[in-house]
Amino acid sequence: MRMTTPFTNALWQIPAIFLISAGIAFGFNQVRGKTLPLFCPWSQGVSHTASSENVSIISVDEAAALFYADQTVFIDARPESFYNQGHIRGAFSLPFQEAEEKCFEIMEKISPDKHIITYCDGATCDLCDKLAVFLCDLGCENVSALINGWTVWNQYNLPVDTPNS
Repeated sequence: MRMTTPFTNALWQIPAIFLISAGIAFGFNQVRGKTLPLFCPWSQGVSHTASSENVSIISVDEAAALFYADQTVFIDARPESFYNQGHIRGAFSLPFQEAEEKCFEIMEKISPDKHIITYCDGATCDLCDKLAVFLCDLGCENVSALINGWTVWNQYNLPVDTPNS
């Protein structure tokens, strides 16, 4: 006769509980109205949709055309420490976490006829979406978000300001 100890019982019970829990979760996900994806697409082309009707997602080509035509102002939604390491040439720093405190100071510097493009960094970063919606809620018109802005701007070798430039 074989004796089991609490430790040996736990060795098979822990994986069994995990598998049963995972099975229940997977089954519940399949029967709920709006299922969650099992795997996330982590490609650079992740699409975001801002939650305001007034905010559109802009491509890097469109943003660059507006930049060279001097028809836009860029607002960096990243923390100021990242902005200080490098940012799109001429961009203002308005970290989303500080938007309520600093927005009027920045908005005073922007001509009302300029297109505003917010950006952050990373395909899954949503700070630019949130900042764009915040600006629209303040009454700004013609606001867009450039998803993964800092990375794609650099990939296209577009003008930047860095401490060394």
